[in-house]
Amino acid sequence: MNKIGIALCGVAAAVLNGCFAAPQMRMDIPTDSTTYNGITFKLHSIEKGDMGEPVVAAVNPSEGKLEDLMVDTLPDLEYRIGPLDMVQVVVWEHPELTSPMGQYQPAGQKVTTDGKLFYPYAGELQVAGLTAQELRLEITRRLSDKILNDPQVDVRVTGYHSRKAFVTGAVNKPGFVNFDENPMTLPDALAAVGGFEESADPTFVQLRRGDKVYNIDYIRAFKDNIAIERILVKPGDQVFVPLKSDTERDRKVYVLGEVARSGIVRMDNYLSLAEALAASGGVNAINASSKDIYVIRNSSPEKIDIYQLDAKNAMALAMADRFELNPRDIVYVDASGLATWNRFIGLILPTLNATISTFNNTSNAIQHVQYIHNEGWK
Repeated sequence: MNKIGIALCGVAAAVLNGCFAAPQMRMDIPTDSTTYNGITFKLHSIEKGDMGEPVVAAVNPSEGKLEDLMVDTLPDLEYRIGPLDMVQVVVWEHPELTSPMGQYQPAGQKVTTDGKLFYPYAGELQVAGLTAQELRLEITRRLSDKILNDPQVDVRVTGYHSRKAFVTGAVNKPGFVNFDENPMTLPDALAAVGGFEESADPTFVQLRRGDKVYNIDYIRAFKDNIAIERILVKPGDQVFVPLKSDTERDRKVYVLGEVARSGIVRMDNYLSLAEALAASGGVNAINASSKDIYVIRNSSPEKIDIYQLDAKNAMALAMADRFELNPRDIVYVDASGLATWNRFIGLILPTLNATISTFNNTSNAIQHVQYIHNEGWK
């Protein structure tokens, strides 16, 4: 029995020593910053207001700045006639010139693809690039030289077809938007195609102008009081509105650790740390370490930022609601030391019980053998 007691003591000692090597997933974080495999890890304290340095995205030479699209005031534009526009010329008191084809003549004449227009007695005119006022003066001059004294001429554009922008994607009526004499803003262009579809993602509207692409977050613009109506659309621009199902593939964060439901939390337009935790069922009150809530962010290929929240008081939780998550952030809630100990005990108890049972069975067998042996000598 002494040997059995010694063996049991050995098992107990192994259990106590095993606490230091218990299977567990606990965060081992730097005190400030460190470098591992060429990557710098930087620690930030959320409850102290340290939100880290702004993430510097890789410079994309084709991506333009939103402020380059905006104007302080809308310009007063003079529309310049272009190919395929419809132009109507009226000569007062001379209907034979105004409508030489009578009732069969449409409201105006179409400018040819090479920018020319024929008018009776004025001849062929190169009108592309002229304003209506400039064309009026030219026709007045030519008619005065030939058949009329002081003709009263009026010119107006009745069909705008030469200057267009293209709006496509998740809008109700995708297609071309024609320009007239009024400046066209981004809301004007979207309204002209019926606005956003229900499946659209207005947070990632794109405008392509030449070799530049501009990303426009329509929702954030309203939230941050950015004047979208000061973004001018120009002829030749392309506006694209993506589907939400396409953009949300990468708009997600991962919530792991001591929460009610680990997994992926989808982002709409804005997701705070507090919202992500709430969407995961909240922090586990029994097993979680409230001072060890982390956001792990791949800020760049050379840097990973770790944001720590010590959520022991309401002020810290208020900071969590202010902390905006980026797509593909990892939120990790660490386990408390007690939770790790309890899990370790849960893992080794079956083995310990089996070991004790084995020793008990062995002890009983030895006692039985000794009894038979003793009885045999009697």
